[in-house]
Order: sequence, then C-alpha cells, then structure tokens
Amino acid sequence: MRLPSMPLAVSGLRRTLVVSGFSRTVWITAFAVVSASCATTRPAAPAVTPSGVRFVLIHPGARSVALAGSFNQWSASSDLLTRDPRRGAWTIVVTLPPGEHLFMYVVDGSQWISPPLAADYVDDGFGAKNGVVVVPPIEQ
Repeated sequence: MRLPSMPLAVSGLRRTLVVSGFSRTVWITAFAVVSASCATTRPAAPAVTPSGVRFVLIHPGARSVALAGSFNQWSASSDLLTRDPRRGAWTIVVTLPPGEHLFMYVVDGSQWISPPLAADYVDDGFGAKNGVVVVPPIEQ
C-alpha cells in the first residue's frame, strides 16, 4: 500500500549517553509526518514564512495568549495570538527583522511560559528559559 505524500519534519538532538561508565555521543532523531490540514496547529518551533514568523502554542484552557520578546520590549499585550477553539491552538504571524530574537508566551495576562519548541533556549534570569528564533538575512 502506498501512502499519500506528506511533509516530513526531521529534528535532531545531540546527547551524551552514559552506560556503566562508558559514554557515547548519540544523535536522537525524531520524525513527524504532518498532514497539510493540521500543519499549522501541531506543536512546532516558530517557522519563518514569506509573511513573517509563525508562532504556535497549544494551550486549550487559556483565555488569552500573547507573544512577548526582545522584538516588542517584552510586552505582555502587544502581540496577541488568535485562538482556534476546535484544536486549542493559538497562532500569530509577526514580521521580524533578520537576527536572533528571544521570546516567551504569556497566558491569561500573567503566566509566562517557556516555548515548548524553539531553535534554541537561553536562561531568562528568573529560573525559566527564553526561546530563540533566528530570522535569516533576506537574500537579494
């Protein structure tokens, strides 16, 4: 039986495995097949698109979700995500200049959430992690 063609997302993590005093560096690879109809509502790292960077957070119980980051002076109200009530997904597309940008999600105006998926993470100085999104330079 042949399966229909679908986008394939591949992600790799390098980890050191220690077993009985021996250590080995291994690559842990995760594969995810995503259908076109649900590609925007799966947990995903921010994605650079032609219209900007798309951020997605799955949080069905939230009443509001905002995107706060180095690009909006960490405002908890400037960039509000739109809710898809059927899937519990919150999304926003934000135009960002090329470079590295730190971000977190703010749920219900006061709960700061580290991104579940990001290109990288850095300590936020308060015991949590900021996500990092990298916007590549525009090719001329």
